Parts: sequence; C-alpha cells; structure tokens
Amino acid sequence: MNTQRNLAELKKKKDEIIADMKACITYAPDQVNDLLCLMERYIKAETEERQRLIGQIRRCMDGEIYDNPFEAYYCYSIDDIERFDQILSSFINQSKGLGYRQLELETEVQQVVKQLNHLNASCRDELIDPYRREKLINLFEEVGKLRNIDGIKGTINNQRTW
Repeated sequence: MNTQRNLAELKKKKDEIIADMKACITYAPDQVNDLLCLMERYIKAETEERQRLIGQIRRCMDGEIYDNPFEAYYCYSIDDIERFDQILSSFINQSKGLGYRQLELETEVQQVVKQLNHLNASCRDELIDPYRREKLINLFEEVGKLRNIDGIKGTINNQRTW
C-alpha cells in the first residue's frame, strides 16, 4: 500500500515537469502579438522565405487562419515531451522492484540520464532547463530514498549534460 502511494507521488512529480514543458509550447492566437512576431520573422528571414511570411502576415491582418508564428522558435515538440514521459515512466515503473542494490540503481540512473542527455541535446538543450533540472533531480533522489540508497544526485551530476 505504501509503495503504491510512493509511486503515485513520483508520477505526480513527473507530471508536474511535463505540464511545465507543455505550457511553454502552448499557443493561443493573439492577432497583435502574432503580427509582431510575423513581422520580426519577416525582417530576419532569408529572401526566399519572405514571400511565404507576407502571405501569413496578410492572413493574420485579415483575420483569416494562419500558422502559429511562434512555432519557429520552439526547440522541442509534443513528440519530445512524450519521449521524455516514456523515459521517466519506464524508470519509475522499473523502480518498483524492491530488490535494487546501490550498483543496480546507479546503473539504471546512468542509463536514464544518458537517454535524457541525448533527448535534451536534440532539443537544442532547451527541454531540461534549470527549473526542470532541479525537479528532475529531486524525483531521482526520491527514488533513491524509497530504496534506501544515497548518492543518486552525485551519479546524476557526473553523467548529465543538462
């Protein structure tokens, strides 16, 4: 029973990190802000991209449907967040095994951190920002506490690139 409660707490911490990631790429159309963004992109764009952006600016000005102008600035996508979720969910589910020893958990943490390093690098190091890093390290430390294993933070810090 206590193990179920602990797992629910870990999943809640994971879900908080994921909600923060999603909030940063959630878009709500706003004509004025969108026009400003589109015009900035037009000014900075290569010549061949400008014609397409003019069309987007016109649609925005006319109140027609246009592409999300901020999407070009997003460094990660919903797919990246889902991959992050899969990595952590798998780790949390595997941590249910009460037979972990120090070396086994350290090895598992190293593998997960390497996967997260790769994913974060593919997102131009924007997926795991300092706020999320602290939340993530806290989640790993909680797993260590549940298994009565110390030193997880050191293992993470030795492996992580985020």
